[in-house]
Amino acid sequence: SGVILVFGCQAREAPVNPGIAAFKQELKSCIDSLSVTLMEPVARKDLAGITAALASVESPAVKLCRMCPFEIGVLNPVGATMASYPVKGDGKAKDYSSYELVKKAISSKKIQQQAFFLADGSKLYLVCAPLIRTDVLIGLVAIAVSSEDAEKRWGLKEKEFLALNFNI
Repeated sequence: SGVILVFGCQAREAPVNPGIAAFKQELKSCIDSLSVTLMEPVARKDLAGITAALASVESPAVKLCRMCPFEIGVLNPVGATMASYPVKGDGKAKDYSSYELVKKAISSKKIQQQAFFLADGSKLYLVCAPLIRTDVLIGLVAIAVSSEDAEKRWGLKEKEFLALNFNI
């Protein structure tokens, strides 16, 4: 008995190196587990519940970024921050509502990503995933990873990060 391989022409991403594939997979599973855990408290606008949910996904989130300083933000449907993790600095939440990335994720209801430069010149890779319940956008999850750490850990460059499609 032989094995027959059939090659179709579906729309697929360009082949990615194993590090980039691992990055996408880890980030995607982090988004998936966050979405499940956050759906209820976000729908109820329950800030304490959201904070608890973020702390509870710490294990997969830390697995995502064992060595990299990552940040997770939970936004309401207009992009204002409801909670972030880990809590840094003055504990005041950032308002992402003016970010093009957030506007795109809100209007498309699809996962979007963008590279950002911080005031100190360093670069962040930000992925923004909509939380959808019965076709209604109830909030968003934003995950930030420093470009330096993404390159060190996964060999990921900006061009490759921007070329990823987290929706397939």
